[in-house]
Amino acid sequence: MNPLPGDLFARRLRQERERLSISQAELARRIAKILGINVDPSAVTRIEQQTRAVRLDEAVAAAEALDLPLTLLLSDDPAAESEARLQQYIAELALAQREWEKNRLEVQRLFRAIQALTGGADPQTLLDPRLRDAIDARVPAESSEDDKITSPDPGPGA
Repeated sequence: MNPLPGDLFARRLRQERERLSISQAELARRIAKILGINVDPSAVTRIEQQTRAVRLDEAVAAAEALDLPLTLLLSDDPAAESEARLQQYIAELALAQREWEKNRLEVQRLFRAIQALTGGADPQTLLDPRLRDAIDARVPAESSEDDKITSPDPGPGA
């Protein structure tokens, strides 16, 4: 017979709390801070001992307090859950990189169009200084080796 979600949650809550070396009192304090209400440390004890059912808002806050997705506290196989999440993030990263490349190419196209219309002027100099500073603050300069590895080459004409 499969364990009930509440049983899994109680066991996994204790495992993760102990893995992080957090006391029940500290976990209660963190949950209380997230929820904005008083949470007695004995509530965590009773939840872990399965003598008290956990409320949904407490479960969500406990996961947040442990810096874990709630699903990991409901999974009998957290390693498989982590692997599934990793694969999801890898797929999302691939999509984001494709979108980034598309946007990078659009920036290059606009850069060249502005240069053609202005006789070769640097488009950066045409921007309002406040806008240019805001853009510069949001877009890190490609200067480190890590940036060169993770950022696609702008290619010819950039």
